[in-house]
Amino acid sequence: MKDKHSSEVIYALADYKQLVLAYRTKHAELVKALTFWKTSVVWLSAFTILIVLGIMFWLLDNGKDLDKNKKNEELLNGQISMFTEKLSRAENDLAFTKEELRRKEELVKYLEKNISTTSKKLLEKMLTEQEESVAVK
Repeated sequence: MKDKHSSEVIYALADYKQLVLAYRTKHAELVKALTFWKTSVVWLSAFTILIVLGIMFWLLDNGKDLDKNKKNEELLNGQISMFTEKLSRAENDLAFTKEELRRKEELVKYLEKNISTTSKKLLEKMLTEQEESVAVK
């Protein structure tokens, strides 16, 4: 019996040894898989953080560009209003100048007419004086 009992113990120890080896192999595989997933998570986390930081910097840069664009737009609006004021003043000056020029042209026409009439009268007077002086001689 002792042989039977010792052979059963030997078989039980052999089975136990195989179970321990199987568990060690399985444990090693699980540790390997866990290590792979841990490093994958670390790399994915780092990559995600880099992408998020990149997007944040891009958004901040765009925000600065938007501020610059708003300032430029305000400057352009100011310049447009200044040019509009200058244009309306120039249009008013032009209208005033046209009116003044029209009045001066009327005055020049009136003076030309008066000069023409006056010179005709003077010419007639000189001719009559000349005719009288020729008749007197």
